[in-house]
Amino acid sequence: MTRVRLLDTLEGHQDRAWHVAWNPAQPTLASCSTDKSVRLYSYAPASTATAEADSTTAGPSSYRFSLNSTIPTSHSRTVRSLSFSPTGATLATASFDSTVGIWCEVSEAGLDDGEGAKGDEWEAVDPLEGHENECKSVAWSSDGRLLASCSRDKSVWVWEAVGPADFECLAVLMEHSQDVKCVTWHPTDELLASASYDDTIKLYAADPYDDEWTCIHTLTSHTATVWTLSFSPCGRYLASAGDDLVIKLWERVSLLEDDEKRSEVLGEVGEAKREEGGRMGPWSSGGVRIGMKERWTWVERGQIEGAHERTVYAVDWARGGVSEEEGGLGRIVTAGGDGRINVFQMTKPSSPDAPPTHTLLETIEDAHSVSDVNHVAWCHISPTSAAAKLRALEGGEADPADEEEDEQGAKEDARWERAGDMFASAGDDGLVKVWIVDPEEAQA
Repeated sequence: MTRVRLLDTLEGHQDRAWHVAWNPAQPTLASCSTDKSVRLYSYAPASTATAEADSTTAGPSSYRFSLNSTIPTSHSRTVRSLSFSPTGATLATASFDSTVGIWCEVSEAGLDDGEGAKGDEWEAVDPLEGHENECKSVAWSSDGRLLASCSRDKSVWVWEAVGPADFECLAVLMEHSQDVKCVTWHPTDELLASASYDDTIKLYAADPYDDEWTCIHTLTSHTATVWTLSFSPCGRYLASAGDDLVIKLWERVSLLEDDEKRSEVLGEVGEAKREEGGRMGPWSSGGVRIGMKERWTWVERGQIEGAHERTVYAVDWARGGVSEEEGGLGRIVTAGGDGRINVFQMTKPSSPDAPPTHTLLETIEDAHSVSDVNHVAWCHISPTSAAAKLRALEGGEADPADEEEDEQGAKEDARWERAGDMFASAGDDGLVKVWIVDPEEAQA
C-alpha cells in the first residue's frame, strides 16, 4: 500500500540538481545546481493557495509549489550545497569554485503576505574564502551562531557569524586524509560531524577552557567513502552512509552515567561543576575541566542493510510518524545512485545496548527516472522558533517560557500541520521533486 505520494515536480535547472534546503521561518524551498543557480520556491496549502489561509480550519492534505525567484549567484562553478540559517534570514552556499556564498534576505515579506515569501529578495555579501579546492558542504549550528564548511582540500572550517554579513574563522581542522564530503551539526549541542573519502567520520567540539576546536572522536566502521550524515532529532543517535551501501547507526553514550565510569574519567576529583562565564567549565571539584570528549563517547549500535544497491548519497533524520510518547524516534529518508528513495520509521531500541528499530514505510524506485538521486531533505518550518533564535542572536534575553510559547504557536498554525510529512529530492535529471508521507488512516 502506497504511503508516499509525489506532490510536485519542479523544473528549471539547466543541469544536475545537487541539493535542497527548506527555510525554517517561511514556506520556501531552495535548490542548487551545476548550472550555478539557486532556485527558490514558495509553497502554500493546496486548499488555500489562492486565498488567505485560516489557521483555525483543519490542516491541509497537500501543498502547492510555485517558483518565487532565481538567484544566479556569483559562483563561477557548480553550487554543490546550500543551507538556511535557523533564523531563515541567511542562506549559505558551497561551491566548486572553493568559496562559501552568503545571502541575506532584504525584504520584510512574511508568512501572512499572500502566499508567503513571494517577492522577497536575497542580497549577496562578501563570500567566505580560504578553502583551496572545491567546497562540498555547508551547515549551520542549531543556534545560528556558527557555520561549518568542508572541501576537497581535506579541511573543515568553522566560522562564527558575528553579524548578518560578518563572519570570522574560528578553526581550520585538517583531521581527514582525503576529500571531505559532508558536515552537519548536532541538533542542540555545539558538536560538529564530518564525513570523508577516507572512510571515517570525525566529531569536533571546542575545548571548554580556551575555545580551541579539536577532533574529539573518530568513527571508523565504514569500509568505503562516507557521503552523508544526519543526527537524530533527539541528538542521541547519528546515521551515516556511503559507498559501502549500509546505513550505520551510532549512539552517544555517557562516560559519567555511573560511579565506576565517572571514577575512570574523573579519578577522585568528583562531579563536574559548571562555572559562570560561558565555556570556562564545567570543572570537576579538583580543578579538571570536563568537555564533550570526557563526558561522551560514540558506539556503533547497528546498521540498515539492503536499502540501496549503489552509493547512498543522502540520509536525513527528522521528527515525524510515531509519537515520542509511543517510542518514536522520527523518520529517516535515504537516497542514492540507484535512483531509489527509502523512508523508514525509527523507534526506540528494545534493550539498552540494541540499535533503534526501523520499519520500511516505502521504497520509491526510479524516483528521478534513471538518474541518481543526489539529495533528500525533510521539510521543517517553525516561524516562531526561528523568530526566537533571531531574538537571541540580536542580544535578547533567553526565556524558557518564550520557547514554549513559540513552539505552541507553531503547532497551532494548521497551515503547516502536515509540512513535516513532506520531503524534497534533487536528481541528476535536473529536477527537484516534492513528496509527502500520508498517514495510514488517510489511505483507507
